[in-house]
Amino acid sequence: MSDPYEKLNAYLLSCTSASPPTSDGIHAHINATRTTGVPQSGVLSTIWPGILQVLAYETLTDEVISSLVDDVVEPIIASGASNWEEVKLTVGDAQALIAIAKTDTHSKVKKAAIGFLSLYDFSDGERKGLEIVEETVGMITIENQPEGVITRVEKIIDQFLTNHFAVRSTVIKSLLAIKEAGNNSATIVSRVQELTLTILRHSTSGVDDIPADLLNYTFSQNDIIEELMTIQFYESLLDLYLPPTIFFITKPTYLAIANIYQSSMATNLERSAAARTLGRLSRSREDVFGEIDSGLGIVKNLTLRDEVDRTMLALIPGKYVASLNPQIIRNFPVSTASLVDILINWCHSKEALDLLRLDTPKLTKLPVPELLRVGKALAETHHGKKVLIGLPGIMEVLLTRRERMGYTIMRLRGDIVDALAESDAETLGLYWYDRVRGEKIRGHWGREDDGNPQVDIMDTAA
Repeated sequence: MSDPYEKLNAYLLSCTSASPPTSDGIHAHINATRTTGVPQSGVLSTIWPGILQVLAYETLTDEVISSLVDDVVEPIIASGASNWEEVKLTVGDAQALIAIAKTDTHSKVKKAAIGFLSLYDFSDGERKGLEIVEETVGMITIENQPEGVITRVEKIIDQFLTNHFAVRSTVIKSLLAIKEAGNNSATIVSRVQELTLTILRHSTSGVDDIPADLLNYTFSQNDIIEELMTIQFYESLLDLYLPPTIFFITKPTYLAIANIYQSSMATNLERSAAARTLGRLSRSREDVFGEIDSGLGIVKNLTLRDEVDRTMLALIPGKYVASLNPQIIRNFPVSTASLVDILINWCHSKEALDLLRLDTPKLTKLPVPELLRVGKALAETHHGKKVLIGLPGIMEVLLTRRERMGYTIMRLRGDIVDALAESDAETLGLYWYDRVRGEKIRGHWGREDDGNPQVDIMDTAA
């Protein structure tokens, strides 16, 4: 018997409930299986009888179970060494696997059972396959289901959506049924939302099949965790490439988020989450944000005194702020390092820059890393470059090398040189064009030596 998997199986079968496998014995055989490389076809049938026997022992330790699942079963699943027919004959059919995942057994075993479903190929017919999909989705309603199992369920659903078009409508109907059942905890609501995001990531053919009821949520005044998770869901929508219809469907909920932001009863945590989502909405869908803002007057009332307002000001496009609240830009304290994220945001807008009227004395009061971040933002737009070359003192700071620059400063300086080097002599002027090209050619941004990173040195800008 030379096959390490056969030896491991023989070892497991030789064990009894009175003398279960030990960690040392398991690890010795597992280490031997690793020398064989990627598991080969049929290995599941070889190893399963022994695994099945020892998993029935009540005296089996968590360490042994984890070793069997993580180091033996999971690699077989991940390698593709097995197929659905072998799983059905060896481990059990889809119904049996789901039953294992629903029982009160070890979380690793539950996770592995769902993992075997990843090999499901609808060979038993589409109708039965869709029933399996529905049951798999339904597992998210088990409140105490370990998160590792739920993560595996989400991955399996994602895989089904990728490989089987007919699955989509079943997943949508299942999620809608769970949502409309009501009385769901924050945990279950967040799972429904996560699978909804998974569906939306598969929306290359459109989103007309997704009902509005699956996209709109009401906010519970009694559950701040659910509220924050739901706000996060609407922020996550902004990460996806979705058609405008989605955001007009969800506008009522974004309006509710705006009301949370303006509520005197909301905590700073709630307002901060709402501010971040609304700020990102303004960048992704300014039309939707504009309609909400026109009714609530959010932007015109923003102040630098409010910490949460500052979160939003660092996100809302400067052009939009300039049109509704120009005074806050005119009076902005440019040299305040703690507000530099707002300044960087506004550096990307011609309208905001015109109101800021940046000058060298104010900018050089910023610490060097913050000054370089501002310089990088200016160097990324045509109008920003024009502002920079109108500040020769700042250009000298950005382009002059220093003996001891840390890696962060060195990279920021390199980014600025790269961005400026994309411009022609007409944009930069001949003098600065030649200076930038010279720095671009020299490379090793910010250094004269061999380029080994050092600790950042906060040297003065002037």
